[in-house]
Amino acid sequence: MTTFYDYYCNRIQPCIEALDLFFKTQSEPYTSQQMLRMLPFLQQELSCKSKQLWNREQFLLLLQQGQSEFCRMFRRELQSGLPQCYTPAQISYIYDLDLELVEQAAAQTGLQTCPRALLPLLFGAIELSQTQYQIVSP
Repeated sequence: MTTFYDYYCNRIQPCIEALDLFFKTQSEPYTSQQMLRMLPFLQQELSCKSKQLWNREQFLLLLQQGQSEFCRMFRRELQSGLPQCYTPAQISYIYDLDLELVEQAAAQTGLQTCPRALLPLLFGAIELSQTQYQIVSP
């Protein structure tokens, strides 16, 4: 069974890791080319901007305003206050998952409130075929 955790590992976690590496290795100002080279998931956001140089604040604002799947999740995470422990409703909102699916996974795993470190366990209890997401092979 393919789960939302598989999707998270395949599509979301690589973006988080790329952002972390970018901020640890790149100096401001950031160029659009530099950002695209390390963060290809930002192509949609950067293609409609004529700006060539970005500071960290502008870059984070770009992420908050972006329309890519990752940017929408990032924005909802910020709107939820970057919780250390998540309720099923917060997980449903941030990851755009059906609340009933998340509640079922929470009941199955015993995680009515889920610390950030245990999200993989909860995600592993959500069958991917019951969501709108899919893993597309390259």
